[in-house]
Amino acid sequence: MAKAQAQVAALRGGTSRSEHLRQKIIDVALQHFSQFGFEGTSVRSVARAADTTHPLVLYHFNTKDALWRETMTATVGAYSRSIVELFKSNENQPAEVSLQRFIERFVRMSAERPEVHRILTMASTQDTPRINWIVDEFLRDHFEMVVNCIRQGQQHGTVRDCDPSRLYYYIIGAAGTTFTLHGEIELLTGRQVFSETEIYHTIAFIFDIVFV
Repeated sequence: MAKAQAQVAALRGGTSRSEHLRQKIIDVALQHFSQFGFEGTSVRSVARAADTTHPLVLYHFNTKDALWRETMTATVGAYSRSIVELFKSNENQPAEVSLQRFIERFVRMSAERPEVHRILTMASTQDTPRINWIVDEFLRDHFEMVVNCIRQGQQHGTVRDCDPSRLYYYIIGAAGTTFTLHGEIELLTGRQVFSETEIYHTIAFIFDIVFV
């Protein structure tokens, strides 16, 4: 307890140090939630892996549920904001250009943070308020922006004619699963899915399926 109190006192006096520790905790939590799920992750295990104390994690995040939400905000939330900016910056471009840039951004995010796809997959199979929260906070607007872009591309005759929502999930699944199952893919094909060459080929293959 004395160690935790000393750490808290030190952090109150140093914002940059406090933010560094907070980010370290989030990075560790992302790994744990993706490997062990929400129920299999404990605040104590996150604290140990982050080389800090249980009380200090609670000082920053209060509860495990709050830690999960902050972890999602720092990853999915940051990505979602970047997609909003992407579509805004390309609003005068043809829909297919915006969609191409979205696909590239999503594939690269999936390569950088494959943990996110694992966490969302687990949350989607469990009937908890967490999946409702993340859909309402981040995913609904993301879904609607991308699906609307797909529809516009279809109207222009540049995007495959099919159910836009199915095509949306094909893109999400093709990118996310590639990096989530990287161990299996590498063993079966010999391909290093995180290499720049393979990332490029993944983007190009999705382009071949999506655009006409």
